[in-house]
Amino acid sequence: MNLTSSQRTDTAALNKRIVMCTSSKGGTGKSLVARFLLDMYLANNIPAVPYDCDPNNPQLWRHYNSSVPGGVKTIKFNQRIVSGVLQDDLEKLAPNVVLLDLPSGVGEYFQDFVQDIEAANLGYRITMVSVLGRSKDSIIQLKRLIELCGPQVDYVVVKNLYWDRDEKEDNAFLKYKESKTRQSASELGAIELNFFLLVDRVYEEIDSLDLTFTEAVANKALRLSTQGRLSVWIPKQESELLKGGSLLRLEGAKPRDRNTLIKGAIII
Repeated sequence: MNLTSSQRTDTAALNKRIVMCTSSKGGTGKSLVARFLLDMYLANNIPAVPYDCDPNNPQLWRHYNSSVPGGVKTIKFNQRIVSGVLQDDLEKLAPNVVLLDLPSGVGEYFQDFVQDIEAANLGYRITMVSVLGRSKDSIIQLKRLIELCGPQVDYVVVKNLYWDRDEKEDNAFLKYKESKTRQSASELGAIELNFFLLVDRVYEEIDSLDLTFTEAVANKALRLSTQGRLSVWIPKQESELLKGGSLLRLEGAKPRDRNTLIKGAIII
């Protein structure tokens, strides 16, 4: 049975979530979005079980494994995940949200995954978080997602503004704005969010020490300028992702206060 957008939203609010971060290729910022979402779940005490499904670039595991009770699980995303490890964990752990950071090139498994999760009847609704970069491939990936999954899942489209920073270039998301894919996503109740620019140097410093975003703000090994940038960026980015509400299982969460972050009073 096909549901209207409002019906799906009402139903989704009652369900636990499987949040799947995906993109057309590596380098769009998909893992950064996954990391930030996990940071928010931890900061707001939202029970979450994260899975790093990208063995070639396990950012989620590298930055958050020691911060998550039970650690970040690593698993290869294929059809076996549905009938095996993931369903077992859903039944045993029953977290409010499951977060999957996916590698590129696994779209062929999405349809079977969605159908198997529905058949398992464990009370989880899937949110596909599609991270858009500069290339047209991002739009093609989202189009493919919609064709495969339709109204069986919810959609959050994240525009990574890192790819929109050069004013000399055409707007990175103009093609998406004018596309039929955006219209299709909108008809399915998709939420569009921004992932705000943070300069490369800040990412590189965090990456060198394998820190979470929250840890980085209070880590004395980082430059004060880096800590200052993060203390402004984190609350701003949290406020933006909170617009995802129940689709990201963030209803009731709040952005953190900059001064508290600077003082390191809240440490994941």
